[in-house]
Amino acid sequence: MVETPLRRSRRILSQSDDEQSVASSVASATRSTNNDVIADTPNRRTRSASNASAASTATPTRRTRSSSNVSNASNTTPKRRTREARSKGGKEAGVSELDVIPESIETDGDATATSKGKGDDSTGSKKKRSREASADSSSEANQDAPLDSAKGDEPMESSEKKKRKKKSKPESPGGKSSERHRPKEERETPKKMDENKVKAVPQKKQLSSKHELAPFSKKSPPMVTPSTSPKLTMDVNVHRLRFLKLNPKSILAMSSTPTGAPGDSSHSPQRLAVSREGGSVELLSPQDRWVSVGTVPGVRGRDVDALTWVCGKYGKESVIGGNMMSLDYDDQSHLTRNEDEQRRLFGCSRDGTIFELDFAKKRHKSVIGSGGGGVFCLASLCSSGKCCCSGRSCGGYFAAGCEDGSVRIYRTSIDDGGSFPELVSTLPSAGNAILSIAWVAGQSSTDGGMGGSVLFAGVADGTIRRYDCNTSRVLGTISTGSVLASSKDSTSISYRWNSTLRMTVENLGLQEATKVWALAALSDGTVVSGDSLGHVQIWDGASGTMTQTFDHNESGADVLCLAVSDDENKIFAGGIDPRVQCIQRQCLPANSSNQESNPVRKWINAQANRKHTHDVKALAICHKATRQGSNELLVSGSVDTRICIYSAEDFRSSRPKIWYNWPSVSPVSISRKQRLLAVTRDDRVDLYRLDSSSSADSVTILRPEARDETKCFVKSLQIKSSFNLVCSVISDDGAFLAASDPSSLYLFSLEVDDDNGIIDDVRPSKVNLAGKCKQPCTALRFDSFGRLICATVDGPINALRVSPNEVSLDHVFKEHISGLSASSHHFPVSSLDVSVDGKWLAAGRFASGKGAVHVFTLPTKKCGHYQHWWSVPEMEVPTTSIKFLGRGGTESSLCVGYSNNTFNIFNLESRSLSQWNTDMGSPLVKLLPRELTSRSEPVTRIVCNPTSPQKLILVCE
Repeated sequence: MVETPLRRSRRILSQSDDEQSVASSVASATRSTNNDVIADTPNRRTRSASNASAASTATPTRRTRSSSNVSNASNTTPKRRTREARSKGGKEAGVSELDVIPESIETDGDATATSKGKGDDSTGSKKKRSREASADSSSEANQDAPLDSAKGDEPMESSEKKKRKKKSKPESPGGKSSERHRPKEERETPKKMDENKVKAVPQKKQLSSKHELAPFSKKSPPMVTPSTSPKLTMDVNVHRLRFLKLNPKSILAMSSTPTGAPGDSSHSPQRLAVSREGGSVELLSPQDRWVSVGTVPGVRGRDVDALTWVCGKYGKESVIGGNMMSLDYDDQSHLTRNEDEQRRLFGCSRDGTIFELDFAKKRHKSVIGSGGGGVFCLASLCSSGKCCCSGRSCGGYFAAGCEDGSVRIYRTSIDDGGSFPELVSTLPSAGNAILSIAWVAGQSSTDGGMGGSVLFAGVADGTIRRYDCNTSRVLGTISTGSVLASSKDSTSISYRWNSTLRMTVENLGLQEATKVWALAALSDGTVVSGDSLGHVQIWDGASGTMTQTFDHNESGADVLCLAVSDDENKIFAGGIDPRVQCIQRQCLPANSSNQESNPVRKWINAQANRKHTHDVKALAICHKATRQGSNELLVSGSVDTRICIYSAEDFRSSRPKIWYNWPSVSPVSISRKQRLLAVTRDDRVDLYRLDSSSSADSVTILRPEARDETKCFVKSLQIKSSFNLVCSVISDDGAFLAASDPSSLYLFSLEVDDDNGIIDDVRPSKVNLAGKCKQPCTALRFDSFGRLICATVDGPINALRVSPNEVSLDHVFKEHISGLSASSHHFPVSSLDVSVDGKWLAAGRFASGKGAVHVFTLPTKKCGHYQHWWSVPEMEVPTTSIKFLGRGGTESSLCVGYSNNTFNIFNLESRSLSQWNTDMGSPLVKLLPRELTSRSEPVTRIVCNPTSPQKLILVCE
């Protein structure tokens, strides 16, 4: 066994400590005063000592091990003795663990009092004797004598070399010794040092005396004093509530807005609709860091199983001049807003209903029954990724697959957004439930209609049916099964559907038929299917033959969804197995254009990503504009509630991003006086108690305390309604609670039972509302003067005077909706904020045009009246959050957050940017910390303590 120099020196040190135990009590004072001891770490010094001993001793390794065994048999191990020294002497003297020197092991903890006398001569002499005795005993352990022999004389070479080693370590600025700093006369051979032995000892004394007065090296920790303690940047109590259970819901379906055909200029940004378990539907903006721009809470017990978009373009408004860059900024914003508002989203449920989703009124409108049982799938001519009516008017057609085996086609009225979908045709029944639909526009369709279109339907009996739409012009009546549409001349266009092809999916000998859960159709006639056997199959849509088959997973789990890239060269598949598979078409050979016009290209299994933990229920293709152009993205939604974003162009090597769904509008409100917390659920409002407030000093702030979560729950207010709740708020004094769903506003008076500062129970009583006071709302806020501010679903903002006996309407703000059409259903008022003094009111909504944030004045006891004060200037990016800063009055400022994680502070009195913005300069996105602006999550809330207006907290999802 070969020992390292460090281990050998520790064992030698153990023997020397046993022989010099008398001087060990004085060595503790030496550590706190002698900088020669503190300068080097123990590992460094023991390693140096061991190297010196190894250089001067010619004995083999066995003798060194034998000498060490003698010391280990009679004494404590060096490692344990070092720990005892650190715990007794080193820490009491204010020296770190690395500053404990193995040459003098501390055994007496009371020796720290001796370290105060730095100039004591007796202490210096004791330190000298301790070091000399330690050096002598260390050299004796390395002699060539037998194990049981007495101690001999110390070899001159070893002793002098160790003294030279200690002497040749001058202090460096960092408290370390360096070999290159030694003088030339000290770097001598051992023979020359042997001749100058007498001179070396006085030099050692002089060096020790010099180092006794030196300050602590940088290796020793500084003494902590109150003047150097860190200052608190924010003095607040933080409550971590882990029992609120704000769990996102599973994703059921997704649908992205259609994009224009190649060469068509698209003005409006793309949106992504996401349906979740429980009936809620969210509208996300990929361009604005996936912030939620609208929500529909939904109907209780009605899940939205499928979604589809109808673009709703008018021919004369689709393209203006063919180039949007020729318009000024106001015209571009107006055109973008108009196109965004024209798009309409339809959904269906397995309860047999078809409806339109209205994001302004937060509800389902134009609800109709399918007449064919439950509806499993929806598809439109605009839902295949590319809009069918580029440059023309949209026909407004969409198809629904029903439980009775029929495919029903509906037409929406573009002129009147409030009309019900009209049933225009019913395709021949397939005999079993229609599980999936793929609809491709025909080449001969010139008016946005169905002429020449082809529809494929996946049936529960394991077949894929093809339906062709034929057109003809008629003058008289038409036969059954045809759709009559008017034209510019006196004739009418007849659309007739025929079942032309049937494709059977293999079942591998099973008795149960294979379910075709997903279908996708390409422009070249190729059909892609995903079934319950875990297969992704490629079909020739013209002949009905299967050309290729791919296994999505090894276990044969169902394939539930498909998506196709814009160039139709990539197919993405997801299902019960949580991975997302990419099937890519082979590239064309270099000389293929000379051989044939339409060469056959095979499909290959390219790549698979597994970022989800549960079933992948939906896939969608989205686009995000960048400086270089537009990025094509693949979005996947799963039962694990997460959304993963992939690069469709570089699916193989790019890393997907995960987006966690947290509510963009906080469902939590607080009553500061009663210490009550209100949490909005789908069908109720839960009340929780907080601990009584205590003095917040520097001691209690840094001392977290646990509370019993089961004793925090107080009351649950059940609200009887058919709709899920939109929002709720509790007053600051805890006297009232308001909640709203898409049908009505509810107001409750709260009577709190308080027992010695602890809330035992809350007894709610419903307050009757009448007339306009009962209008449903999208946002609610109480002020300090007994007013309830309500942002109604119709657009106006109502100010209600609330009292225990009656509720009256004080004022209605309408200035913020002037110039906006009634169809601004994507951008309702989503956030309200009132200043601390109750003088200012701010209303914000997500919009890319002018008028996203408005400021109003409210009357107070001193002065003021209801007035529209200011429309905050628009920015290039949408608004996501608003918050008042300061204590009110002339000091009030408004902080507005944007989707690019920047914010502006506006001075309300001067109606301008604050001095902070002026000092920061422009553009602000380049001046703020990159840790903030580079975050992928948007800032959705701003929190500020009124007593510290110079500090604010930005909350990201």
